[in-house]
Amino acid sequence: MEQLEVVVAKYNEEVAWLNNLNNVKVTIYNKGAADIDAIPLPNQGREAHTYLHHIIERWDDLAPVTVFTQGNPMDHCPNFTTVVQMMADNLCDVTNKPFWNLSTWVLSIDNLTCQCWRYDWLPNVLPEVAHALFGRNFNKRIYFGAGAIFAVTKQGIQRHPLSFYQKALEFFPYDPNNPCCRGYAHAFERLWPTIFES
Repeated sequence: MEQLEVVVAKYNEEVAWLNNLNNVKVTIYNKGAADIDAIPLPNQGREAHTYLHHIIERWDDLAPVTVFTQGNPMDHCPNFTTVVQMMADNLCDVTNKPFWNLSTWVLSIDNLTCQCWRYDWLPNVLPEVAHALFGRNFNKRIYFGAGAIFAVTKQGIQRHPLSFYQKALEFFPYDPNNPCCRGYAHAFERLWPTIFES
């Protein structure tokens, strides 16, 4: 049984790059055109909704290490398949810490004020999400990898109870007129390392 699973949050990206991985379990969730064999999901909440859906649905059957990625990881991790294959082949070296950022673009945020919030048409909901998940007093410096591309151990995920992720998923109610969910996915992109690391 493969000890590392790659979870792909696909929209309409080309995912032939997955053919470069060997002995790695792959689960594809598709929110776009039904062009490949994948698990269909409604187009809501970008990759954050997909990641949370996977965690909740697979809670009792999570892989020892899960790599989460958008449909085209190469924009933020040009050597993605090489890195993931090395992780799969050297799993004992990967499980020694709960979270691995795979993006080559790492940014920091102070006071929950994100200077790299490039989506001016969306409100900065980062404080709202951080306070809902971690309490009103949460205000520490956070680091994140752009693109929400990372690996996390089962223990890293389950350091929070299932109810934590169910609560997080409530930020993404289905609304066909607002698939981006007011920028909540961008807030989660910035919070994944904080969620999974102690």
